[in-house]
Amino acid sequence: MSRLRFGLTFLIAWLALDRLATAPPAPGRSLLALAIAVLVVADLRGLARPPLRTCLIALVAGALVVTGYLGGAALLGVSLHLRPDWPLVLAGVLIFHGLAEEFVWRGLAFRWLRERHSFGRAVAWSMPLIAVTHVPLLFGAPWFVAVLGIVTAAVTCVPLAWLWEHGNRTIWAPAIVHAAIGMWQLWERDYPPTFSLVVVGSSIVLPLLVLLVPLSPTGSARAARPASLR
Repeated sequence: MSRLRFGLTFLIAWLALDRLATAPPAPGRSLLALAIAVLVVADLRGLARPPLRTCLIALVAGALVVTGYLGGAALLGVSLHLRPDWPLVLAGVLIFHGLAEEFVWRGLAFRWLRERHSFGRAVAWSMPLIAVTHVPLLFGAPWFVAVLGIVTAAVTCVPLAWLWEHGNRTIWAPAIVHAAIGMWQLWERDYPPTFSLVVVGSSIVLPLLVLLVPLSPTGSARAARPASLR
């Protein structure tokens, strides 16, 4: 794929996601976003079968993120209340953040970069690219929340790309962690601003723990390990 074609494909897919995004994500619009992403990207390699071990690592990391939310709330004395429609929100989070966004962010953008650069350089290029897609937060959220969201999107490029690389270059493992990061939307937003810092801290720090697990790239991903970030 040429640079121009990649840019146009990424722009169209991003605009579709941005236009269909809701807070919290609605299942119907999330399914539409996923369908458009698949049609626009037109590359199903990211949906291949992933290694079981990588998915298990992602499940553990995702569980740690949600545990971080709950533990942080407990330490702060914050009472979290599930939304009445939490099953629908859960479906929306899984489809939109887990599948639709990962199909574009890792399945298209990072794959294109990785085919041209080392792992470390591809991650470095993807961080500002994905951060830019979250700039619209500045127009719909308090500035400090928006800035923290942009920083989170940039930093999580590292562990999510690592899971993609070691997951046979498929989106399944990063989708698990990405969806877990979005689980904070299952609760009513009657919590204090301090809990937002818990969400950001857990979202940034805990997924990075996957880098501590010794794995070698498998399948089509026999390329640089995360050590190439050095």
